[in-house]
Amino acid sequence: MPLGSLFGIRIRLHPLFLCLALFCFLAGAGIHFALICLALFWHELAHGFAGRRLGLHISEIELYPFGGLAKMEEQLELEPYIERRLAWAGPAANLALAGAAILLYNRVAHGADLLLFFVQANLTLAAFNLLPALPLDGGRILRAYLAPHLGYRAATEQAALLGQIVAGLLFAAGLAGFFYRLINLSLPLAAIFLFIAATKEKRQAVYTFIRALGAKEHQLFKRGALRGAQLIVLEETRLLDIFRLFLPQRYHFIRVLDRSQRCRAEISEGLLIEAAQQKGLDIPIKKIL
Repeated sequence: MPLGSLFGIRIRLHPLFLCLALFCFLAGAGIHFALICLALFWHELAHGFAGRRLGLHISEIELYPFGGLAKMEEQLELEPYIERRLAWAGPAANLALAGAAILLYNRVAHGADLLLFFVQANLTLAAFNLLPALPLDGGRILRAYLAPHLGYRAATEQAALLGQIVAGLLFAAGLAGFFYRLINLSLPLAAIFLFIAATKEKRQAVYTFIRALGAKEHQLFKRGALRGAQLIVLEETRLLDIFRLFLPQRYHFIRVLDRSQRCRAEISEGLLIEAAQQKGLDIPIKKIL
């Protein structure tokens, strides 16, 4: 549901977010929920402002029951260091907000309990998002470090797998805590959302990567130059296996050899992407020569 815009960034609320808000207000926890929303909105807004400083166009922020998403037009897969800096912005903003609230804690006569809850909400949000698991900020930071060495697709799959593992551990811990009446059901529910999101990231890794490769040609024309890399493949090699060798910030040329090691053709990255979009990823490269 559209909520409006702030500094040119559209703000939307997911329908499940509205259901959770209604439930909290009916349960008498409306003020606490509002404070959590403020911490969450501040977190996503920090991503938006950081993205603008890094030259990205942040079009929209959408709030979900257990998180949010700052949507942008650019493909971060081409610039791992930008994704890393952008991911750090949200947790850092929550830590800064918690610090400011702590400074106010000893200076207020009324509402100290709510202020303490606000500090805890910001610290919890920062700590949770720094877990090394996609799609959390910590998972994006991890992917940004792994991508130059493993490639974007493999790095995404590794970080998403960690997301599934972390979700499972959180779910088990949440159920144990609920059984012993230490915590409520919010942790198991958050774990379920995390597992679903991590699974989605893992399944879409290769398709997101191909879209990112398509944006690389735009970067080539925009900058006028990109670092290149050459791959040597046999003509029976599948397109998908070739894409797995691609690295960020490199424009690839693929030299195709037959079994006699004679060069049959040399194909640019752009032509390979176009062929994959038309004929699929499972065909051998000789089918497009």
